[in-house]
Amino acid sequence: MTTTRTPKAPAFWTTPLVRAFIDRWPMVIALAISWDFWLTPLVPPVWTLVLCQSAYLLWGWRKPRLQLAVLSVYTALAAAVIMVTPHAPHVGVLLIAFGWGAHAVWDLVHHVRNAVVPRWWSEFCGVFDLVIAVTILLKWF
Repeated sequence: MTTTRTPKAPAFWTTPLVRAFIDRWPMVIALAISWDFWLTPLVPPVWTLVLCQSAYLLWGWRKPRLQLAVLSVYTALAAAVIMVTPHAPHVGVLLIAFGWGAHAVWDLVHHVRNAVVPRWWSEFCGVFDLVIAVTILLKWF
């Protein structure tokens, strides 16, 4: 005599939706932290871009020269924003949004290649940066 077993219901922690949140915890945290940007969009000061990139000098110990080169690009972008914004505020805001979007792409490259910074950081930072870029564009354009 054979007995048939009824399959057990999957445990809560193994359901696909819950598993996706557990596997993507940096994204979930970034979305939670940046939630207020969707409700009250703002344009962060341009120096925050330079500050975020300079954090990579601490995290990016694998490729410090590359990090310094990119930091100089963001510093030049910040200088351009400072010079352009008094004369054409929309162009300055667009440059800031571009900087945040470019930083999100920078993080995506690091995440895919698993290079320069820990993967969890590039995932968190990329999602956060993308939210800032998109909310800037939605607010101003």
